[in-house]
Amino acid sequence: MKTKILGLFLFSAFLFMNSCTEEDEAVPPVATATPSAQTISSGTATSIALTSSVAGTTFSWTVTQAGVSGATAGSGLNIAQTLTATGAVAGTVTYTIIPTANGVSGTALNVTVTVNPVIVKITYNANIKPLLVNSCTPCHVTGGSNPNKFDIYATAKSKINVIIDRVERETTAAGFMPKGGSKLSAANIALLKKWVDDGLLEN
Repeated sequence: MKTKILGLFLFSAFLFMNSCTEEDEAVPPVATATPSAQTISSGTATSIALTSSVAGTTFSWTVTQAGVSGATAGSGLNIAQTLTATGAVAGTVTYTIIPTANGVSGTALNVTVTVNPVIVKITYNANIKPLLVNSCTPCHVTGGSNPNKFDIYATAKSKINVIIDRVERETTAAGFMPKGGSKLSAANIALLKKWVDDGLLEN
């Protein structure tokens, strides 16, 4: 009888200890990112909140970026980093987030941020007028000898195709502009063409 009682006691103790061990095992946290993906304009900050199924979870992340600068590895409850597109097309950053709770790490979570470049349109007042005034003085400005005044928006707009044709000619060719001056740089000629492509905006 005593043997049976001792056996039942030992068996009960085993079950109790085993159940305690199972209950005490740390549960791997599951990370959630809000939003799960994001698209932003170049020069603005991400805003990604990190939460978990387990209270007290901490988060760390690494980054993989392409065509973007500004992303760095870090830790915290929120990813707020100012990202800049480094080219004329959209770039991406992938944050690989690791949640950790009670010494146990959960499954990595990837969040991808798309960064769109800011497209600056060329306008007459900001870009083209200063170029034309600088290059076409004294003939093609108010008070000059030529009736086509390129310091006037409407005139420059109506004559832009002629202007581009003339400035692209060789300096020895008939009709080359600016007459008696140096050939415009490739960058300035491209600026005139982009003004056309952008819609010949005044402001």
